[in-house]
Amino acid sequence: MHMPMYKNYFFDLYGTLVDIRTDEQKPSLWRDLAEFYSLCGASYTLEEIRERYFALCADETTVFAEACPELGKDSVEIELRIVFRRLFEEKGITVSATQVEDTARLFRALSFCRPPQLMEGVKNTLEGLRRRGAHLYLLSNAQSCFTMPELRRLGLLDGVFDGIFLSSDFGVKKPAPAFFHAALEKAGLSGSDVLMVGNDPYADIRGADSVGMKSRYIHSWQSPPRGFSLPESCREIVSLEELLKDC
Repeated sequence: MHMPMYKNYFFDLYGTLVDIRTDEQKPSLWRDLAEFYSLCGASYTLEEIRERYFALCADETTVFAEACPELGKDSVEIELRIVFRRLFEEKGITVSATQVEDTARLFRALSFCRPPQLMEGVKNTLEGLRRRGAHLYLLSNAQSCFTMPELRRLGLLDGVFDGIFLSSDFGVKKPAPAFFHAALEKAGLSGSDVLMVGNDPYADIRGADSVGMKSRYIHSWQSPPRGFSLPESCREIVSLEELLKDC
């Protein structure tokens, strides 16, 4: 039987498996978000809600970093649900968890320049690896309030991955070794057991190398500009389907 070299794969999501294009600076996002909050009783202008959103993000990051000094401010990942809730509370409005989730989904939808779609070869690659007995995991710098609905929409949620590790659920993001170690512990694996696949030479590839994990780099439009070097533990591939020949 044709067996893969690796039995366990960690995949990055955005720019590797999913093409997503968002713009959180466009005025229409903040205009429509302000109108939504105002309709819910929390009156905001476009300028006010944009200013408070980014101020609250910065505040939450500072508080989190001070509570976890071992991570460093650049490595912590806040939970945006807290920010969306605080925007209501600052106007004296109490909301349910469901309302916060709906607000997060609206924010994400308003930020789209184009709805998310699968990158070329994703389904064939994941299904092919599965047929060969591989275990697949997602390791992404992402907000679960945004990402889980997108995974469901794209058919990547039920039964596709053996584990989904999102930075907002762990409070730390790639390339911090702490995120990789936490995900490996959850999966019951060591770095040498896993191949990391990603499009970011720093967050994905250097992060994986720091915990003894080999990797495959795939360049996409969301990757940083060329000019970087890859560690010896990494090999570049031109398509995801090359993983099916990686034996």
